[in-house]
Amino acid sequence: MKTLKLADIVEVINGKMIQGNAEFEISKVAKMIKNISEYSIYFHMNKKSISPDSLLGKKNYTIVTENKHILTSVDQSASVILVADGKKAYYQFIEYYRNLFSIPVIGVTGTCGKTTTKDMIKHILKQYLQVHSTMLSQNGLHLNLHYLMGINEQTEAAVFEMGVAYPGNIKSSGKYFKPTIGIITNIGEAHLEGCKTLEKYIRAKAEMLEVLSEKGTLIINADDTNIKRLPTGLFKGCVLSFGQHQKADFSAANIRYEDDRMVYTLHVHKTQYEVVIPGYGEHNVYNSLAAIAAVSLIGISIQDAINRLKTFKTMERHVKLYNSKGISVIDDTWSCNPSSVVSALEVLKNISNGKKEVLVLGKMQRLGSQLKNQHLKIGETIMDYGGVDYLITIGPSAKLTGEKAISLGMDPSKVHSVVNAAQLESKLAEIGTEEMVILFKMSLGKMDHSYRRVVEKYRFS
Repeated sequence: MKTLKLADIVEVINGKMIQGNAEFEISKVAKMIKNISEYSIYFHMNKKSISPDSLLGKKNYTIVTENKHILTSVDQSASVILVADGKKAYYQFIEYYRNLFSIPVIGVTGTCGKTTTKDMIKHILKQYLQVHSTMLSQNGLHLNLHYLMGINEQTEAAVFEMGVAYPGNIKSSGKYFKPTIGIITNIGEAHLEGCKTLEKYIRAKAEMLEVLSEKGTLIINADDTNIKRLPTGLFKGCVLSFGQHQKADFSAANIRYEDDRMVYTLHVHKTQYEVVIPGYGEHNVYNSLAAIAAVSLIGISIQDAINRLKTFKTMERHVKLYNSKGISVIDDTWSCNPSSVVSALEVLKNISNGKKEVLVLGKMQRLGSQLKNQHLKIGETIMDYGGVDYLITIGPSAKLTGEKAISLGMDPSKVHSVVNAAQLESKLAEIGTEEMVILFKMSLGKMDHSYRRVVEKYRFS
């Protein structure tokens, strides 16, 4: 965080100092009372009074509050700023802090590929700039303040993953990050638990158009059916597209799988480039297209971006391939939703090369009332891809997928339902052969830890 003088903050939030020195400096923002420490500022945004005990032993801090009676609770070394509305003052401060930095800020959203696209952008940029970003796929709203305060005088660019669990999430994150470039990787059927319907989920993603300024740039997937339903015509900024469609601004052609990497021809401004990305999957081709488009807006040449992507390393448990003694394992256990299941299935079909295909499928997450429907649809999708040699489903929800596959013609003796890790391990041992590819597709973080041991056993066998 950039160090700030209280005098500047008092002016921005229309406050009045009733204790302390306006020349005092703060270097951190405390989100909760228990986090108050020296040189921190805390915005008290509720009507509940602050317990004097919660401030015992704390010195040289600042509190912004609506309650002037707090003076009886604070240390003499503390500063107190009185405001009419604590919550309004907080967001005035957030806007002020963000506006201190005239740097490119990239916001990335989408059903799948957010984290990988964000990490690709960061990997490219950090060769040339001081880059600040969200960590892993940790994009909860409660982290927005932490990420914003991570921008300081040394920061030259920032890239933030912006998730959607409920309508309004992107608007909320937009107040903090104010992205100058917005990316929508794709829009599938996910987070229906919070958004209820696909239509509402699409509208929630469309909030990206609202948080970008009229001088901003929106980068979208030209091949995504649901993205085509966004009101991009109303966006007053610049719109760039990526995909396999020939009319896309950043277009991929001649896509192929080669030795644990994807290779394709990129067409931009009537110029062709050869692109190599470590790891498998057409979904990563799309992620790389979005990343190249974004960094090119910041001044990185397309060729330099391509060169950097050759050394990109995918996150653990994101369609990660392991080979040992003839058994190949695709570990895609970070998250599980319909779109990511399809992407992982495509990889399985493309790399099996005659080996037995084994799909281990867990419950798809956050689908709300659509949980049953979506699991049945995945059963149809599996059969549309020609089926697999073995399908092992975990739990009652995923069992529906297996039942649907059987109803569409899959051999019932090749479909198994398990309810715990021991049963899963037993079924895999029954199938056991040196010539097979196992795709583990589940959200391990939502499951008993014993499942992780099964995945790791096959990864490192």
